[in-house]
Amino acid sequence: MGDGDRTLGRVIDDLEGIVSGARADYSEIGIFPAMYRSVTIAIDNGINHGHFDDPKMIERLAVVFADRYLDAHRTWSIGGVPTESWKVAFDAATDGKRRSAAQHLLAGMNAHINLDLGIAAWEVSPDDPACLHDDFNRVNDILFDRLDANQEALASVSRRMTMLDRLAGRLDERAMGMAIAKARDRAWDLTESLAAARADADTLMTDRDHATAAIGSAILGNTLAIRIASSFVARTEGRTVVDVIDAFVASAPA
Repeated sequence: MGDGDRTLGRVIDDLEGIVSGARADYSEIGIFPAMYRSVTIAIDNGINHGHFDDPKMIERLAVVFADRYLDAHRTWSIGGVPTESWKVAFDAATDGKRRSAAQHLLAGMNAHINLDLGIAAWEVSPDDPACLHDDFNRVNDILFDRLDANQEALASVSRRMTMLDRLAGRLDERAMGMAIAKARDRAWDLTESLAAARADADTLMTDRDHATAAIGSAILGNTLAIRIASSFVARTEGRTVVDVIDAFVASAPA
């Protein structure tokens, strides 16, 4: 759980440390945190510019939320066992198999939104999560605003992603926005379930972790359709992993 003295500035620094290490190692493990760092900067900007009713509460939520990823990464990096959802994503980033940058991003987003977010919101306000709800939803506005920048970062390192983006027009942004909104709704459902369950909270979290890990495995290619689609994109991604990481770093707001 996030320390009460931690700020989003410290979180951003910690994410930058992971990104820098992964960049030096030419590791796909840096793709998700490079994107996540840019989103966290955008949320920090929103807090500082009055986007939220309760900026202190939303910063605490953002810190606790980020620390679930940072703790999982730290556990995994020293040979420990993180949540099943994160293990699926981390192992895929280091198993040497060819996957698209989009797969690594989606696997990270799956673990972080479908598992971590609902737990983080419950941890921040276990007795009255409803007080978070309006600001929780306002984060969606920032995430939707980041979709174009994230997609442009991907397109800059993938010729076929650029082609697909042009063919789809705005449909792909709308589809991704709807997927994120649905995942965040599921996260909020978990928050409410945890607040109501109390004694059964560990069982609920374990069940959600298992289900989320199964989604992550599907994203990363345990079905024929996903393997074909990812191969279509990955084979012609004119990039190294450093190019991908740098594209997301460059896309971050000021």
